[in-house]
Amino acid sequence: MNTKFLGKTLVASALVLTTLGTGFHSSYLGLDTNKVVKTAKAEENMTEGQLWKKVKDSLIDSKIISGNENETVKVTFTTTSGQSNSVESTGNQTGDVFSTPSNFSKLSQIDITKQNIDDSDFNTKLDANATWKSLTKKLEEQGLLKTGDKVTIHSKDSNDPKITGTVGQDFTEHKGFNLNKRDINKITIE
Repeated sequence: MNTKFLGKTLVASALVLTTLGTGFHSSYLGLDTNKVVKTAKAEENMTEGQLWKKVKDSLIDSKIISGNENETVKVTFTTTSGQSNSVESTGNQTGDVFSTPSNFSKLSQIDITKQNIDDSDFNTKLDANATWKSLTKKLEEQGLLKTGDKVTIHSKDSNDPKITGTVGQDFTEHKGFNLNKRDINKITIE
């Protein structure tokens, strides 16, 4: 058998086996495979519970909440049909009780309520800059934010500034400024 023909056949077979459902290999399209996978995650038709859990886990990873029964997380989002919808539960839940398809299009707002804050967590301070970066990175990894989204962390302490930045741009503001963890009560996305 002709080795040149065999080599071309093997390359063609490899390309066919590694396509991502588009009919074209990701490297042929000039795409980073990791970005293709992340885009696919954002487009999946997750349930309201899966959406809520992704947000809750991002809040825990960013140290904004502890994930206990004294915290309530309400996630407001826009559906693919343009309607506003929300899902809410306590921080110790998994979200699996919400099985309705979310038809998720865009995250709009996250409301956080905290009661009976544990003594060990009552005086916890978070660097505003690091917290904003961590939260937006986690939400973007989950496919819930995209470059260009304007994200603002709000505090119930009226002396605190709004911590606002745009995903994909260098965020250097509020370095060294500490927010009380207990005061963070809302995140808005525009």
